[in-house]
Amino acid sequence: MKRKAVWKAAAFLAFIATALLPHLSCSSSPGAFSIAPHTADEWNALVAKTIPDQQRAAKVGELGLQLIALSDSMKAEVEQLSEKAVALSENYSCTREEMLRVMDQFTEVRNRTLSKYRDVVFAMRSQVNEREWKKLTD
Repeated sequence: MKRKAVWKAAAFLAFIATALLPHLSCSSSPGAFSIAPHTADEWNALVAKTIPDQQRAAKVGELGLQLIALSDSMKAEVEQLSEKAVALSENYSCTREEMLRVMDQFTEVRNRTLSKYRDVVFAMRSQVNEREWKKLTD
């Protein structure tokens, strides 16, 4: 029974992290905006193909790389916090306050990262027109 609770805690933390990122995009297309599956090379090639102005393309390319880094960073931080939550769950003598501290850390990481993510998305959108945005997010 104890293992089931541990997996539920870990799954819960992972679910929260992955469920919130796509909802920040405000994308006009039905799918969620995410460039995280792209590698840097793939992203730069897509930007170069989509945006003819080299100055804007450079800015959008850099912003996209920031989003990739933010996504990777958040995944790593959530994995670390999940490991802490699992370790606490396995420790019978852990206190409620210790678990709450881990949850507070998770909330802080999530809020900080999602705020940065939002800001970068809107900075990127300010550099492109609607047609370019659609091509970048499809």
